[in-house]
Amino acid sequence: MSKLKLAIVTRNFSKIGGGAENLAVTLATAMLGECEITVISQGFDQPPELFTHIPVPKLPIRTRWLNQLWFSWLTRRLVRDGFDVVHSYENITHGDVQTVSVKTVHASLKQRGMSALRIKSSPRLLAYLWLEKKRLCTPQHHNVFVSQFVHDETQAIMPSLSASSVIPPGVQIPDRAASPEERSAARTALGLRPHTMTIGFVGHDFKKKGLDALLKAVGQLPFAVQVAVFGNPSKAHQYSEQIALLRDDKSCHFMGVVSNMSQAYTAMDCLAHPTTQDVFPMVLLEAMAHQVPVITTSAPFNNMGGLLDHQKNAILMSSPQDIEGLAEGLRSLWQSADLRPTLAHHGLEFAQQYSWEVAKQKHYAIYRQFSPKLPL
Repeated sequence: MSKLKLAIVTRNFSKIGGGAENLAVTLATAMLGECEITVISQGFDQPPELFTHIPVPKLPIRTRWLNQLWFSWLTRRLVRDGFDVVHSYENITHGDVQTVSVKTVHASLKQRGMSALRIKSSPRLLAYLWLEKKRLCTPQHHNVFVSQFVHDETQAIMPSLSASSVIPPGVQIPDRAASPEERSAARTALGLRPHTMTIGFVGHDFKKKGLDALLKAVGQLPFAVQVAVFGNPSKAHQYSEQIALLRDDKSCHFMGVVSNMSQAYTAMDCLAHPTTQDVFPMVLLEAMAHQVPVITTSAPFNNMGGLLDHQKNAILMSSPQDIEGLAEGLRSLWQSADLRPTLAHHGLEFAQQYSWEVAKQKHYAIYRQFSPKLPL
């Protein structure tokens, strides 16, 4: 049987672009054995021998909503012929399968209480809402939500939602946990002190992911600490004054975007993710897969928090402003001999429920609704 011809439509096909972008690349890579994959995108940094790439030019003006309309219009023409299934990760009008990995525009505006008059006077908002309605409520489309919360929230706001499934992202599970020697070596390779408590922070949007709260909590700890921040460092200067107030035994290092995240997780004693808004943060799954204890906010700030058990597979903060709770959690992680292995063990068990093989097979079941080419 010939391979299924799959088109993936996303503005940026890159593992270092963020959670949604990483989801598209990793899932596509897992499908290479059964699918012939063509990526239609504006950004692309993957091996050309693995994926056929059709580039989409950007508009010469820096207006995001106009670029989104342009991207939707042009890609609709590019996928008309030659594909068995079109899988979109973007807010566009077309595509057989639509992956929804963030809160919808409809839900965000309702949550903010924005008036109908203000919405109708904004071409930008009208464009996004129109695209989203066409994307999620076209009967021939199948929506894939990465969390039950986002599905239920969207269903409540958009009762005409087309057929939908909930498939959380997958994660690669390393063969074993890193040894203390490997942890020290990873820190040295990254330019960090090898024997100091190392708190990892992963994300491009430092404000949204809670770096300010983390630095405040670190300032309360009675022992030496280094924070390793992995993500786009363009906003690092905004935290220089706050970092300067830390005592000499505490430091914050902006590591930038790294290609070897396995080394980054190996270097961590724990991952802090005091996010203000997240649907299903992959960084938590990745850390738990590497048996790195995690501390994060609970629902509704982090919807994955509703699936976690406090002090069993994670330490949960009541809110992103719970600085005392974050500091206490970090203190316990470093000083309690029993807590770290407990969190690492049960965190791994949690991550194992979300392997890429499981996610891939669930997507194939949906693809078969549009093409019978995939074997059962």
